[in-house]
Amino acid sequence: MLSFILACVCIFSTCNKDEIIVIEEDQAMDLKAGPAGEVFIVNPSGADDTPAILQAFDNAKAAGPGSVVQLCQGEYFLGFLEIRDFYGSFKGAGKNQTIITAMNNLDLDPILAKGQYPDLIKFVGGDVMISHFTIQTPPGRISVGGLNRGYIVSLMNFSAINAQYYPLDETRSLNVVLDNVYFKGQILTAPDEGYPGDNYNYNCGFAFGTANDYRYWTGEPVPRQKVDIKVTNTEFETFWVGAWFWNLKNSKIVLGEKNKGNTFNNLEFSTGIVEGRDNEALFAGNTFNISAFGTGLFLDDYSYNDYLKEEIPLKSSIINITDNAFNTAQSNFGLAFRNIQSFYSDHIPTAIQVINNQFNMTDSYDWAIASHYSEGMVIRNNRFRGHGDIALFIANHSKNGLFLGNNYSTATFETCLAFLDPTTSNWTFVGGNYKGKVIDLGVNNVFTGMNVSNAEVPLGRSISEKLVPMKHLMD
Repeated sequence: MLSFILACVCIFSTCNKDEIIVIEEDQAMDLKAGPAGEVFIVNPSGADDTPAILQAFDNAKAAGPGSVVQLCQGEYFLGFLEIRDFYGSFKGAGKNQTIITAMNNLDLDPILAKGQYPDLIKFVGGDVMISHFTIQTPPGRISVGGLNRGYIVSLMNFSAINAQYYPLDETRSLNVVLDNVYFKGQILTAPDEGYPGDNYNYNCGFAFGTANDYRYWTGEPVPRQKVDIKVTNTEFETFWVGAWFWNLKNSKIVLGEKNKGNTFNNLEFSTGIVEGRDNEALFAGNTFNISAFGTGLFLDDYSYNDYLKEEIPLKSSIINITDNAFNTAQSNFGLAFRNIQSFYSDHIPTAIQVINNQFNMTDSYDWAIASHYSEGMVIRNNRFRGHGDIALFIANHSKNGLFLGNNYSTATFETCLAFLDPTTSNWTFVGGNYKGKVIDLGVNNVFTGMNVSNAEVPLGRSISEKLVPMKHLMD
């Protein structure tokens, strides 16, 4: 992977090339296409800008890897846009400086006829850096046609293949870097804007999603996709789901880094990885402001999409969750995990570590962490604050976990600190006073206030054994 300093071109009013200023990134981003090349500028027209932006992408592709499609200050109005195999950058002049707004009355029927979902912008294959703009929906209905519900699925979709292009090609991939982008949705409020419950009353369901562009697929089962994706300094507001990582395999997911975290507001689900295989994921430095009855981070390998191939994991997926703030307010969960395939299908368990996070609870309904069917999960050095119901809910055959060195001295709980149902086993809780704070209905779970530093004692060996599978997460 080549590292380089990307220049982000900001163009004022007239957007003349003589008026370029450069925004230098703090660090090189992970774009693989090569140094920034020729710049193709698009000015806002005040009307439908889709043809001009599409032409700029065509010109940039023809100019070769590293080319830049540059949007200026102002508002752009966009219809459905699909970009295939683009190797370069798509940039604006800054969040709330360059604004991309979906147009109203977008016709769904041509998209649905191809067996695809209505996503405003689709990137299919390639290597793209996307940065420095706001992308949003307008108030009210966006679409016509289809079931006449008035919404679209997402503002962006990232796929290596889909129902229209290379639907079964497992050799293709996509690399995406998203930085300094603001995703903003709207609620459908008026009675004639939609139907109650459709799309959970949002006029766009997802800010962005990956690898899920097969609508009513009846062909040969399709493979999961390799989509490497990194998201930093980005905001998500008012969608059913913020950043959703569907159907990925052998992919690297980075959602936030230290001092480059993302912010999530007014979402039913902030982010999640669903139906993945053999992935490595880092969630770091993010702020999750979790809505009432919402969930911050959701991990689930349950089979939701029957068009996917039955692919058996070849290795343990690695999930590292560190240095995030989870702010719950009558929320369902800060974090929720379900590794159901490891129990029912004997798949290799997902390796999950939750370390150095803050869980700020404000309501007697709040649950900080829920674990279902996990094996070997490590929860260490987190801080729990405020008043909630349960900090850690462990159920459905979760086993061999470790709860180590967590601070809950400034937290109170309506029910308990930790609840372990009768199917749980072999969890180890170390550090702190657990007396009267735990409901343990499981088997062979151990609770001790010991500060274990001697690996030769039995408990020390137990902890060491639990940490071995997680060592790659801690390095």
